Amino acid sequence: MSVAAIQARLAAGDAPGARAAADALLASAALPVADRFNALVLRSRAYEELRDLPRAILDLEGALALDGSQARLWNDLGILCADASHGERAVDAFTRATRADPAYPRGWNNLANALRAAGRTHDAVRAAERAVAVDANYTLAWANLGTLRREVGDEAGGEQALRRALALDPKQRGAMLGLAGLLRDRSELAPAATLFERAAQIDPRDAIACLYLGQTRAERDDLAGARQAFAEALRRDPSMLRASLGSALALPMVPADGAAASAARASYAEGLASVERELPARARRLAAERMQDELRFSNFLLAYQGEDDKELQARYGALAIGMLRAAAPEWIAPLPRRARGSAKVRVGFLSTFFRDGTVGRYFERWVTDLPRDDFEVFAYHLLPGVDPVAQRIAQRADTFRHCPWWRPSQVAPRVRSDALDVLVYPELGMGAVPFALAAMRLAPLQCAGWGHPVTTGLPAIDVFFSSAVMEPADAVDHYSERLVTLPGIGTRYAAPAAPDDATRAQFGLPPDVPLLLCPQSLFKIHPDNDALFAQVLAAAPDAVLVVFEGRDPVLTARFRDRLARSGVPAARLHVTKPVPHADFLRINSLCDVMLDTLRWSGGNTSLDALACGLPIVTLPGRFMRGRQSFGMLTLMGLPELVARDAADYASKVAAIATNRAHREDLSARIRAAHGRIFDDPAPVSALAEFLRR
Repeated sequence: MSVAAIQARLAAGDAPGARAAADALLASAALPVADRFNALVLRSRAYEELRDLPRAILDLEGALALDGSQARLWNDLGILCADASHGERAVDAFTRATRADPAYPRGWNNLANALRAAGRTHDAVRAAERAVAVDANYTLAWANLGTLRREVGDEAGGEQALRRALALDPKQRGAMLGLAGLLRDRSELAPAATLFERAAQIDPRDAIACLYLGQTRAERDDLAGARQAFAEALRRDPSMLRASLGSALALPMVPADGAAASAARASYAEGLASVERELPARARRLAAERMQDELRFSNFLLAYQGEDDKELQARYGALAIGMLRAAAPEWIAPLPRRARGSAKVRVGFLSTFFRDGTVGRYFERWVTDLPRDDFEVFAYHLLPGVDPVAQRIAQRADTFRHCPWWRPSQVAPRVRSDALDVLVYPELGMGAVPFALAAMRLAPLQCAGWGHPVTTGLPAIDVFFSSAVMEPADAVDHYSERLVTLPGIGTRYAAPAAPDDATRAQFGLPPDVPLLLCPQSLFKIHPDNDALFAQVLAAAPDAVLVVFEGRDPVLTARFRDRLARSGVPAARLHVTKPVPHADFLRINSLCDVMLDTLRWSGGNTSLDALACGLPIVTLPGRFMRGRQSFGMLTLMGLPELVARDAADYASKVAAIATNRAHREDLSARIRAAHGRIFDDPAPVSALAEFLRR
């Protein structure tokens, strides 16, 4: 038996014969070192062909113990370790590959992948940068570098690397999908859709590009095109349950009118019935990890219709449980409460929005202000990058886990292994990954906050935290969870600094007329608001309505058309571009009244307005999500800004817009009452007391 004989059997596809031949050769005690080295390498490859990774790794480690100078063999060992889920051993092997040959680009690229899998994303960026420094034409490394730079929050660097990869190879799938995702996140939906479509055409087996194409089309209100893309994703991969959910449960961003909104809701209910019949049986054919990941779906837009969602949400929750029970029952099993004794309560907070934005501003203090004498705090940050809000959370949390773009199957074991007593999701329903995780049992007690203020319907969510002053009298009937109300606005919210340096000309706003600001995202403005806006403008004939553009020009055009059909003249409407938060506050300071929206009132936007002394007129709705501004104004002692009906609403707006003295008096009273809503420690104290119990 010889090394050549082993090679011949491997070349012929006879892995068992190659392994047996290597066994015979290695049995010789007098075998020369060079032959022993080669036989171990070849037997490792035979074991790899036989999918016996532990023995393949053992043999390759044995060969490298004889000669550790070969970078490519260290790289092969790293790949085997990564395939066997031995993350740290993979990092070590790839590191040794780059030490053996610092000019080996593949070793650097694979090291970057291994470091990323180990959660060492910044180190991964540096390794990928070494890969492209060694080989400037290494397309795959450029694509990986683009993804990694995005994960650490370097959007510009990520885009540069992704575009370099596509310049080298216009069909590089990873770079194409990465750039499309970047553009989609940046609200450049049309070019993102074009790239997803190109990626789907390049590889007829690529179902994920079709899924992303469907989601992007849906965000542009092209629901027919979205369903077409979802259908193609399912044709290519029938196990992709997310495509079924996306197709069956799609809702419009900007409904054409009230009838269209009602029809969309009826279509949603019909789609839910179809997936209830179909998906649990399909789920049984999936592996547990795949099932967890196929739950990545959020019915975000449903709540903005302002209806009673409890039944529909509970049905979706039961569907999710049914799919998990079919394929991954271990993830819905109850968890025993930890015998704590005098130990601290272990509380986790998980979010994809720990950043400077609505959720970050609302809930940062929940994480940072819990008294550390009583609590051990874990934060799970599922967003790429760590901005100042996330940095403050990381500095204050006992444990900060950064899991950018991780799948549910990757996050769930990490959370469970931390043996939490309580897990809190501040904004369930806004992000797909947290909504999937919340269907599972990761802690004995699981809670939702009102970052997305509607019941989750998920059986694994035990408690829903809300604001007492924002909830109606029958609030308990609106939740599938146990409702726990906190004092004040429910959180310790830091007042943003009101600007005093803005001019209307700076933002192209009309001069010398009353400006009525409706600062909400277009999907938040239900068609019921259109007639109200027309009534307000009729009552204040010199005023102009100021709104912000939607995520896509198509959505803005649909909204303009809807308002025109409801009697809002184009000349009375000013549509401005989205701006950074500091400029958003400046625009608030330049307007005369904020028009609160029906069905879903302002939350963070109302706090911004009040911080600037801008009066808000509101007409409270039936559910908490339509009563947030009402709660704030009630706390501040400003009941005259709460309307009884549409006519009273229009009258109040006109009185403020046309009477400068009245407006200035209200602004002064708002500023004097800031302490009743801003920087109030009582809500976090109440949260801590509940969690202690």
